[in-house]
Parts: sequence; structure tokens; C-alpha cells
Amino acid sequence: MKNILITLSFLSLLTSCEYLDVVPEGKATQDDIWKTTQQAEKYRYYMRTYMPNLIGYDWSPDQFAGDDLMTGGVGTTYWFSSKSLIYGEENANVTYFGRWAPYSTSGGTNYDIYRGIRYAFYLLDNVYKVPAISPENADRYAGEAWYLIGYYHQLLLEYYGPIILVKRYIPNDAPDAEVFAPRTPYDECVKYIAECYDKAAELLPETVIDTELGLPTKMAALSYKARLLLYAASPLVNGNSDYVGFNNHDGTPLMNTTYDAEKWKTAMDAATDAIAVAEKYNSEIGRQNYYLYMSADSSLPDAERGRINYRDTFTKEHWNGVEFIEAKGDRGGCQNLQWLMGPRSLSKDMSRGWKTTEVPTMEAVEMYYTKTGLPGEDDPETKGIDPYAYNAEAGTANLHLYKEPRFYASVGYDRGTYEVDGKEIILYLRGDELHGSTLKETDEYQSCTGYLCQKWIPKASTYNATSNSFSYYYYAYPYLRLPELYLSYAEADFEYNGSLSAQSIEYINRVRERCGLPTFQDSWALAGGIPTGQKLRKVLHQERSIEFLFEGRRFHDLRRWKEAFEVMNKQPRSWNRDGKTAEEFYRVIEANQGGRKRIFESPKSYWMAVPMSEINKNPNLVQNPGY
Repeated sequence: MKNILITLSFLSLLTSCEYLDVVPEGKATQDDIWKTTQQAEKYRYYMRTYMPNLIGYDWSPDQFAGDDLMTGGVGTTYWFSSKSLIYGEENANVTYFGRWAPYSTSGGTNYDIYRGIRYAFYLLDNVYKVPAISPENADRYAGEAWYLIGYYHQLLLEYYGPIILVKRYIPNDAPDAEVFAPRTPYDECVKYIAECYDKAAELLPETVIDTELGLPTKMAALSYKARLLLYAASPLVNGNSDYVGFNNHDGTPLMNTTYDAEKWKTAMDAATDAIAVAEKYNSEIGRQNYYLYMSADSSLPDAERGRINYRDTFTKEHWNGVEFIEAKGDRGGCQNLQWLMGPRSLSKDMSRGWKTTEVPTMEAVEMYYTKTGLPGEDDPETKGIDPYAYNAEAGTANLHLYKEPRFYASVGYDRGTYEVDGKEIILYLRGDELHGSTLKETDEYQSCTGYLCQKWIPKASTYNATSNSFSYYYYAYPYLRLPELYLSYAEADFEYNGSLSAQSIEYINRVRERCGLPTFQDSWALAGGIPTGQKLRKVLHQERSIEFLFEGRRFHDLRRWKEAFEVMNKQPRSWNRDGKTAEEFYRVIEANQGGRKRIFESPKSYWMAVPMSEINKNPNLVQNPGY
């Protein structure tokens, strides 16, 4: 195959077009797609164009509708779509995310996922009819179609709960009874999606060569199945009494409100299967299929080695093919992350340079462990120290000291270091300083928390003030990474068995070792031993949250853990960003949200609304609770 990377880069920018665009010029018909192997291959790539872009403020809620990243108070919901979920503005008549159907109030978010499913089935019905196509290619294209059918359904399930399952290609002239189907009970949706991934796994290669990065693999199919089943075992959808009475019009319950512990065992087994493929030695590439990315010299001190390893995981490679299991192509929006997260380059000039408006919350900063790998309140070295007090010797707050390596790789803080423009700089984030508040509430491009995000900013990306131009270092943005499987196994193990097995602890330690932390056992030995019960559950949630901060997983985890009602109704806090002196700046206040307050209603806000336009068209379709 030729020019795979180029093709994928272009496809990553597409959101919608017509499938006949892939046939030859002239009087084309759908049948023309299947007359040559070349056209079939084009259609194979085309199926992926309905994958939503999960990066950024205006495409997806994942990154900015949790409690780890936020945008400033000045920007409107029209431009910052995640605010519709944060502030209780999302409803059936005004939806900012075109997932279920391609109707949104804001631009850039219309994907028509159900059309993507339809087109994948269209390939399944025709690919084996293509003249001269090899059986190997036909099988692989079919495997990719099954993968996408599972993936598209899973995305809908994560955002909407029980959905309408599509199990075959439905032609345009199909009768209404076939088109206007009711929603399928949640557990049935999970079962069908898992079966799609199993079919895909049987047909797909375990890995792909460098020129095919981004195409579906057996590893991706099994990994998404593991995520699916972990979600299905979680409190939101496993024995949640809030959904008693959530039924179709005919009385069919859409949620099983009886708790089933065996779902955790199923999730653990699925993670095991995916990990086995990851760790399998592949003779064709001379290594195991996937492993945790490590770039730092092993002779470095643990803290520096861990910081470099974690930082480089995201921004050193154009595509981290050893750890990223599914990712968005390296032209798929990472430039916007950089543009809107980077530190201000020019004093008093808001119109040029990096924009400083997508920033970590103080709540995210508080999640990070200390350097001993413990929560601050459990670490004997720090639990007696006021984290919010100014440390004159260090020139910053105690909250920024004694931290683990992932913090320093991910967060920019006042008087801390930050890598951009080809160098390391010191951040000056107090009022009227270069990187800090402009002292004008009407200025959009400034941090609303007193922090900047470092995680997605490559040192190699630069801004030229003379020409007012950027040179971005491009990288793929991960949707699913190998550490998720390790931490999912541990979570499912604990929930099923009530404790952590040796295998779970080993998996946790692999994640910790990469980022320069002591082992789980050594860390907790300092605090009297590994905790049990609810405390251990909280710790496992924290292990997962820290590893995936600013990647969009916190949004989904808070929901499946059924913790979002408590967490997302808290108003975010910040440093007093207008304070010019250390004494003024290091005061904790409520973050500037443009006068709005966070609103999370239960059970309503756990799912997005099915668009009213779809409810009106389909007499069998019921709305989510609370809308």
C-alpha cells in the first residue's frame, strides 16, 4: 500500500462527505466502489472518517467537561462546547455534540456516527465480491469494518447509555419499522459490541508496520473490549437503582438494576486477553508487540528519569507506536492544543503568540502524589505541611514541592520551569507578569487558575514574534494507551475479589516504575501498609486518574464510578491570579467562570440528551432520564 500516512493524515481532518467521493470521476454508482481493489481500498479508509475527533474544546466533551482541565470564563459556549455540560446548558433541543445525529448548535462537532456504522456494514456486504482482491486483504478490510462497528457503537454507548443497535446494512428504502427501532437494553448493547470486537480480533493483525500506524489491530479490538466491559461492571450501569423505570414504551427495562459481581470478573478476563497480545513476542518486529515507552537514560536519578519518560511518551515521537493502541493522527488537532495551552510570549499583547487559556484545575494539581508515591495527606513527610502556604525559600507554594515526576512533566506553575520555544523558561504567573493575569476580566487569553498545561506542549514547538508564525511539532494524540489495561485489571481484580492479587500489584508497579515512583508496596509501607476496603478503592481511582490526567479519561471515569454528582458540583478553585505579590497571589479563591456555576444533575447529567429531532422522527425512541 502506498502513501498510507498521507492518506491517514488527510482523513484525520475530515468530518463528513459522501461515500461516492471515493469512486472514479464521471457517472459513478455505488457499485463502482467494488469493481477494483483500488476503489475498495479507498473505501476502507473512508469508513474511518466518521470517528469523532476527541481532542480539544470544540469537538468533544472528554477533555474539558471533567474536573482536570478548564477554559477561561470569557469564552462562550458556542466556541467552548464543553461548557454546555459543565453549566447545565445541554438539553434535547440544544445539543452541542453531534454524535447520535449530525445536529449541533456549535460547529465542528457533527459526525453522524450511525452513518459510519451503516457504511462499515456496506463494506462487509461487498468486500468479498471485489475482483482480484486477495483473501488476506478482504479479511483484513472486513476486520476493520467489524472493529469500527464496535467502536462506533461503543462511543454512542459511553455518551448516551442504551442505544439503538444496528446489526446490518439498512438501505435507504428500508421500511419504517426497520429504521425506527427502539433503544436496546444496555447489557444487550455491551454483548453485541463485544461480539463485534471478537470478530474483528479474529481477522486483524496483532500490530501494523510503521507506515500503517492508525489502522485497526487485534490489540485495539481487544483493548476497547476491555474498556467496554470495565465500564459495564462499574456502579453507573451495574445495579444502579436510579434507573428503575427507565423503560422503552413497551415496558422493556433499559437498565438492569440488579448488581452482578461477575461483570468485574468478565472485565478482568478481557484485560488479561488484551495484555497477553501486548506482551507477546513478535518475531517480525523483534520485540513484544506493545510496552511502556521509556526514553530516558536508565542511569538518571529516578525523579528525572520518570519525568522525561512520562513527558516524552506524549510529545517526543510523531506516533508512539509501542504504547499507543489507538490514536488520532499527527495532524488531527494537536496544533490547537499547543496554541491554546502555551505560555504568553509577548507582554501585554493578547492578539499574538501562545494563548494560555486551556489550563489545569487546582483540583487536578491536588491529585498528584508526593515524590514517595503517596497522597499528600498520607505521606509522613508532608501531611503536617500546609500545601497552600507560600514557601519563601522555593519561591512558590508548598503544593508545588515534594511532587512526583508526572506533575513536573504535566503542569506549569508559578516560578516553575516550562519547556517551549526550543528552551526551558521560568513561568511568571502572578498578576501583571508576562505569563500571568493581565488584570482585565475581558481578556480571554489568560489562565483562570494560575496554572498552565505542560503535558501536550513539545519543547520543539516555537513561536516567531517577528513573523507572528508558529512552528508546531506534530504528534499523535492517544485515545487508548497500554497503562489503561494494567490499571483496569487491578481495578476489576479489587472489585471482584476485595483485594489486590500479586499480578495486580505487578501491573500497578509497571506504571509506577516508568514514571520514577517507588513500588506500590514500598510507598504504602511508609504509611502503615497497603490500605483496604473503601480507602484502597479511592487509591486505585487516584492511580488511574493521575496517569490519565488531561487525556479525557477523567470525564468518563467520574461517570462510570458514579462520582460525578459529588465532584462536578464543586466549584473549581484557583490562586488569586490578579495578586501581584506572593502574599496576594497565593490565596485560594473560586476560579473565574464568567459568573456561571457548575451544575451536575443526577441521573440526568450522566448521559447526553438524545436530540429531540430524533425523538420526534422515531415514535419508538425514549429520552434519557431527566431531560
